[in-house]
Amino acid sequence: MVELRSVRSSRRLIRFRLHSAFVLTLFGVTLSGCAAKLATIDQGRQAFVAGDLQNAKTLLHQVADSKGRFASPAKLDLAIVELASGEVKSASNRLRTLRDEFDLTSEVSQVGGTGSLVAGAKAIGGEAASMLTDDTARVFQPAGYEEVMIRTMLAMCSLVQDDGDAESYINQAALHQGKLRSLAEAKRQQFFPESLDTTPHQELVLAPYLRGVLREATHHDFDDAQRNYQLVSAIKPDFRPAMDDLERATTGAHSRPDHGVLYVFAMVGRGPVLQPVDAPITSAAVSIASTLLLHESNEEDDVIQLPKITSVKVPAVVVPPSPIAAITVASQGSSTMTFAGPTAGDSYRMLGATQSLTDVAELVKRQADAERPWTIARAMVRQTGKELAVAKARDGLGLNGGLGTVFHFAATSAWTATESADTRCWGLLPREIQVLRAELPVGQQTIVMAPVGGDGFSIGPQVQTTVTMHNGRNTYLVVFAPHDQIHPVVPR
Repeated sequence: MVELRSVRSSRRLIRFRLHSAFVLTLFGVTLSGCAAKLATIDQGRQAFVAGDLQNAKTLLHQVADSKGRFASPAKLDLAIVELASGEVKSASNRLRTLRDEFDLTSEVSQVGGTGSLVAGAKAIGGEAASMLTDDTARVFQPAGYEEVMIRTMLAMCSLVQDDGDAESYINQAALHQGKLRSLAEAKRQQFFPESLDTTPHQELVLAPYLRGVLREATHHDFDDAQRNYQLVSAIKPDFRPAMDDLERATTGAHSRPDHGVLYVFAMVGRGPVLQPVDAPITSAAVSIASTLLLHESNEEDDVIQLPKITSVKVPAVVVPPSPIAAITVASQGSSTMTFAGPTAGDSYRMLGATQSLTDVAELVKRQADAERPWTIARAMVRQTGKELAVAKARDGLGLNGGLGTVFHFAATSAWTATESADTRCWGLLPREIQVLRAELPVGQQTIVMAPVGGDGFSIGPQVQTTVTMHNGRNTYLVVFAPHDQIHPVVPR
């Protein structure tokens, strides 16, 4: 009898070891594959920051064409590289395709930012509870700010191509940002009806500014331009050009005779990325997780047994350092305000430096902070699902007593240890969107730009490009400067 029990115990132990080995091997293969793809994305991003656009395209294409978990983030990054390289149509087509694909699964599109969140909560809870690994196993779903920035970058593509769709795209971006605020407020009311409204989603300042610019360019919609510039000044009072814009719209003077207006939209600095951190469990996250599990299980009890955990792995927003603060812009020609050019006899008229209009990094941080309790709650729900799965496996193997306890503890610990935070994101967004407005004489103008640091001194090489100015019309120049090099967008 003792020998029979020993044999049975040995068989159970073998099954336990085989089961554990299979699970750990599967996790190891999955995670090593993710690491390889992520490394390639990082290499592509670093190549872009270093100014090697061709290598960046090659590396990101490898990931984008792989159809793996990192394909969508790589496509987003690739669109930025294509735009900076002058492949504007390709970038625009790619962004429109991604926008339409993401809209099919967007939480904003499903819930609409209003109404009851019961259906949304059940969907979120169900997906989390059934997940075997972690959020990296999901189909990539962009964050709300990424959906907003897709439409913003489409507006930039439209400006460069002068196809007349920029206002439509920027209105889409503003509308989407508004839905995010409504969704955040609806979530707060659903889970924390007694709390104060602390929704941190900020306005997209670029939207009213660009609307004002485009309305002013019609030479007759100055009232609309004035209202939009007033909104810019109210949202971002430290944007000093807004007062000049408002005065110009009030007087109805677009530009001087025989002059056109140059707008330089600069994508400045390294934008936000995600890195894994251990986040402590908060009371807000516990409340959300309990509600999600109640919806998922359809239980009438108002108490849910959650695993005893103190922290979970979640993605956190990090802004990589970049030395560039702004871009100085000058035009070639004679003037009382000149400085020496790179070639003897050249002189340039200083037009000014770009100024921050939209702080993308701050926008991302605020939205991530707003979503943090739900991100933590999702991880808690997933871990609860894992606890239940391990318990079922233990019962299925017929493990009881001490051996069952050891199996449960070892399997749960090993499963949880392999979990990774989902750090997939649009990694080549700018830190800021800056702008400079200048009036220039009609005809071809050579524009010279230089990256400057916080002290106002140049930190990298000058670049120059040519623009054509038309009487009473706007000309748009989009440039990328992630570190210390400037890439003017010159459509091919």
